[in-house]
Amino acid sequence: MWKLNRIIAENLCAFRQLDYYLQQGVTTLVFGNNLDNESQKSNGSGKSALIECIAVGLTGTPLRKIKNEEIINDKADGCYVMLQFTNDGSNEIFTIERQLFRKDSTVVTCHIERDGKLVESDEAVQPSIDGYNKFILEKLGISKEELYNNFLLSKFKFQDFLSSSDREKKEIINRFSNGILVDGAIDKLAEDKLPVAEELRKAELEIAGIDGRIEMLAEQIIAEENSRIEKKRSKEEKIASMQQTISEKRALTRQKEEELKAIDCLLGTLENADVEIQSLENEDHSLEYYLTRIRALLQPLAIELSDWEKTIEKKCLERKELEKELAGWDEQLAKAGEKVAAFTASYEQLKEEYRIFTRTYATRVGTYDEKLEQMEQEVAQANRDIGQLLQNRRTLSKAIEELHARLAGTITCPRCNHEFLVSDRTFDVDKGHRELEERKKRLSTLTNRITECESNVVALENTQKEIRANKRELTMLNSQWCDRIDQSSLHYRTASGELDGIAASQKKVKAAITSLWTDQGHICKRVFDEAFDLIDDARREKERKIKSVQEEKAALKSSIDTLEEAIRELDKVSSSDLTDSLKASLKAYRKKSSEAVTRKLGIGKRMQRLEEQEQHFVQFKTYLANTKIEALNSITNEFLENIGSDIRIKLSGYTALKTGKVREKISASLVRDGIDQGSFGKFSAGEAVRVNLATILAMQKLINSNCELDKGLDLLVLDEILEAVDEDGLSSIFAALNHLGITALVVSHGNVAESYPYKLIVTKEHGYSTID
Repeated sequence: MWKLNRIIAENLCAFRQLDYYLQQGVTTLVFGNNLDNESQKSNGSGKSALIECIAVGLTGTPLRKIKNEEIINDKADGCYVMLQFTNDGSNEIFTIERQLFRKDSTVVTCHIERDGKLVESDEAVQPSIDGYNKFILEKLGISKEELYNNFLLSKFKFQDFLSSSDREKKEIINRFSNGILVDGAIDKLAEDKLPVAEELRKAELEIAGIDGRIEMLAEQIIAEENSRIEKKRSKEEKIASMQQTISEKRALTRQKEEELKAIDCLLGTLENADVEIQSLENEDHSLEYYLTRIRALLQPLAIELSDWEKTIEKKCLERKELEKELAGWDEQLAKAGEKVAAFTASYEQLKEEYRIFTRTYATRVGTYDEKLEQMEQEVAQANRDIGQLLQNRRTLSKAIEELHARLAGTITCPRCNHEFLVSDRTFDVDKGHRELEERKKRLSTLTNRITECESNVVALENTQKEIRANKRELTMLNSQWCDRIDQSSLHYRTASGELDGIAASQKKVKAAITSLWTDQGHICKRVFDEAFDLIDDARREKERKIKSVQEEKAALKSSIDTLEEAIRELDKVSSSDLTDSLKASLKAYRKKSSEAVTRKLGIGKRMQRLEEQEQHFVQFKTYLANTKIEALNSITNEFLENIGSDIRIKLSGYTALKTGKVREKISASLVRDGIDQGSFGKFSAGEAVRVNLATILAMQKLINSNCELDKGLDLLVLDEILEAVDEDGLSSIFAALNHLGITALVVSHGNVAESYPYKLIVTKEHGYSTID
């Protein structure tokens, strides 16, 4: 594919010198800065002159409706433009150079570099300016109309596809689909059919004439045999009777001629009605207007349309019922949405509160567990201490009892009051009493310590009970939070389920309404289809009638010829000889009739084969056209989605009628949310620009894909085509173009975000424009 790489210009418009390399694969915005006239800001800065360089280089003529010399700078006698294209597929560089002069003729030269070497043959040399213009476009693989409508777009030349006439749409589609080649085959078949049709018509008239002669001969033979039996009628009476019959048949022939004229007149009226209905179909009116006009055109022809008003009324009633049901679902959906929103808010609030609760929950539980563990250790230690103290007390109590028992055996000397033990005279009783008192004191201390330790254990156990109670309370509170959240979640899921159910019902009703709208949108097409079918049926019926009348006329002429011949025979021969002559003639004509029928059958088979071939070509052309229409429809909608538009286009292609004919009518309607919004012309300028841009990109893709190998053009130039789009819309469009990797130049007046990265500023100062 060819890419425009470089533009050089001298003395073109306000540019004295211009040398610009295009940024490939991005959309570059061309801004203007007119320093010579602050009131104009970007206007008059020379932005469009950059675009004119491309137009002049490719076609030799400017986009604006001016003379060629008016593109030359006022201070110069001529201008120079050079365009350099590169092609990675063929490894070529294609250079175009043009020089325009005020007084002299234009000079054009082209150069081709292939694989890094200049082509020195006459491949790029042409004998005339027109030859160069044709060669340049053929080298790129596009036509001049395609260039102006899909690559180099200016308000001076651009004609959008959707607003173009049906004839222009068909020409464009036929170029894409190669239907023009099929048209050539169909035209050739039509030429081949003409002599066969004429031959067939002559054969049919010949058979009709022979049949008329046979019928008349049979009547004459019967009349001759009857007259021979009756012997009543004279030769003069027979001749007079025959002449009377001839006169009647001539009158009948004149009647058939009048009938043919009347049928021809009706055919003309049918043709006029057909043309007017075709013209009406290309106009934009309401369905009611279409029905009124079509009925008015068909009424003189005694043709009645179906009761479409009843069909429309029925669908309108169905739609109103569904819209009423939809309103109910909308109300329920709003309530269900509020309910879901309330439950969602409640659920989120609970989760937030629980999140706050859980921040301290784990810490508090951990603290409780740590305290319990510590207290368990303290209780265990206290129990161990109590055990040890009890052991000590038991030992001490035993020692006290033993000492007390020994002291119980004390004897007091009456003389000196000395106390002693008989069993152990060395035992110091006084010391024993003192030791006993000391041990009792120690026992009392141990008992107090045991009591104190037991009190501490009880206190610790009470504290443990309290901590466990607090922990259980905290755990229960956590469970309650979880239950509340689960309950809230259940309410939310239930409400969401109800919302989804209502939304599904609403969607179902919307789909039904959309289907009815679609059916109503198709009614218009069906009305025209029926009208054309009825006209075709009437036309075929009239053509059959013409054929029948012509055959009857031919039979009448043959009958007259036969009668005149019989009169001449009657003058020459006797009655018996006349009968024999008539029978011989009848036999001869029956043989001729058989031969004529055989010839007609052969001609009919030839005609049938030609018609079958023509039908195959027509069906193939319809298939090719509809394939490209579907592709254009699909690619356009894909681009519309990419640029963030909620509008979709619906193109209807060629339609095969019941008669076998094909209606080559391409209609376009726009759809939003599945509902047909009507024709392209009713949309706002901003919406129309989005649709047009998507169509342009789709057409570009189809044109380039339809080119020969390594041909096509990767370039989109928009000069004041997107002015109706707002800043957000432009941002989404440029983002989509950059995502697609299209090399584009867009002349802009600044209604785009300042942060856009790909900009080109044309500044005009002291009468000359330069690129910053």
